[in-house]
Amino acid sequence: MRIFLLDNKKKPKKIFFGWWIVISAALQNGLGGSIHWQGFTVLFIPISQTFGISSAQTSLLFALARAENGLMGPFTGWLMDKFGPRPLAIGGTAMAGIGYIMLARVENYTQFLLIYVVIISIGATTSFMQTAFVALNNWFIKKRGLVMSINSASFRLGSAILVPTFSYIVYGWGWQNAVLYLGIFLLVFITPLGIFYRRTPESMGLRPDGDVEEVNDDGVPNYDISGYTWKEAIKTSAFWFLTIATALRLSIHGAIFVHMIPILVWKGISAESAAWYVGFLALVGVPVILLMGKLSDLFGRPKMLALCYSASALSLLLVNLSDNSIYLLLSLLLLVGSEAGSGLNWSLVGDLFGRKNYGVIRGLLGPFYNAALVVTPVSAGYIYDKTNSYEIVLYVGSIVFLISSFTFLYVGVLGKKLKTQ
Repeated sequence: MRIFLLDNKKKPKKIFFGWWIVISAALQNGLGGSIHWQGFTVLFIPISQTFGISSAQTSLLFALARAENGLMGPFTGWLMDKFGPRPLAIGGTAMAGIGYIMLARVENYTQFLLIYVVIISIGATTSFMQTAFVALNNWFIKKRGLVMSINSASFRLGSAILVPTFSYIVYGWGWQNAVLYLGIFLLVFITPLGIFYRRTPESMGLRPDGDVEEVNDDGVPNYDISGYTWKEAIKTSAFWFLTIATALRLSIHGAIFVHMIPILVWKGISAESAAWYVGFLALVGVPVILLMGKLSDLFGRPKMLALCYSASALSLLLVNLSDNSIYLLLSLLLLVGSEAGSGLNWSLVGDLFGRKNYGVIRGLLGPFYNAALVVTPVSAGYIYDKTNSYEIVLYVGSIVFLISSFTFLYVGVLGKKLKTQ
């Protein structure tokens, strides 16, 4: 029998600072990012009714925001690699908050478009999600999939609570009051969370994951931050097939979630009830996202991504075939795979290309997947305007999701070749 003696004089082990960044990122994206990205589907119908515009014109707001995101992505990624995520997290969130306050006073569609795309979208691009993923990739390696999935899960948990709340305010007090309160909330409560971000663990004399520091022969800590340069990354096949897989999965994910409430209304659900469907879907997604993150650390990101988007493909097929609210809800549950895939996708970027230039390499994917996101939401709106149905959108989306799942598997094969170089 072994007896373990505790040294009472030994100082308690401090919590690894990276976990404070995980908490800060979770709160920032769970409370702020979720309502920004998921709240647009709540505003979709009220905005179109207020300004008397078509579904395609309403979708154009989201599409142009994504186009701006694509153009800004490489630049903001470079800024994060150069100066760290903290300045952009604070400044971007404040900018988005001010934009929402201004949005409450617009009088026409053109004013709405300019403020949403130029001010709100740029602020959100430089704060929500991208800063969190850069910070988490820098601070974690062994637990990368788990911590990025925690961030994604917090986003969905926030959606589960805040999207129905936002919908209640929008339909009860008007969308103008709703965006005003949102802007104040972002400024007062979310902006200060960026203070907790730090550039790298090495900048604080720490190691990724809280590991014990390594020292070289001279007894000096070894703080090597490895990784591909962006020029090296774009010369690999893995980068381009990852770009294709990411663009495919996001093009459909973005279109479906922009049109989620209109799709549910088309299937016979009221707009108010549809918001609760979206919230319930996000809530169910939380444990699934965490589980997939943990499993991806054990079995690899590509396999889990393939599973996620195969399930999402089946979901869209079944939504088309569902003829009552129960079957519709059960069909939507499989779409949780698309939600879980987000954190895994961005973890895979770090797995393939390392920490040193993660921000700019991730940003280089932006022009491609955001170009797709410019086209697909508007196309979905146009198809609905012409056919008064989302049937074609859902069938095509199912096929594209399935193609993306196989492409992620191939990225895994290419990734093994990278490790041997």
